[in-house]
Amino acid sequence: MLPVSVVEDLVSPFKFWNEGIHDGMLFRNDFYTCLQRFAITDRLQAYAKANEESNRGLKVCVTVSKTHYTVWVEMRSPLP
Repeated sequence: MLPVSVVEDLVSPFKFWNEGIHDGMLFRNDFYTCLQRFAITDRLQAYAKANEESNRGLKVCVTVSKTHYTVWVEMRSPLP
């Protein structure tokens, strides 16, 4: 499955505790955890990372803002 891309303003961000404070977000009734953030100039690296995780069988979402890209992994997916 290919990663989904969405404008960051359309998701619901939150923080959660799991042996430390982490960033999470809700999109289309699925909860995601932040895997990695990339500067806006690193678009290719962001999508390469998203495709890599997607090819491993994980459900992935990429959010886009004016300053950065964020790669998210669905929380029910096993983390790398």
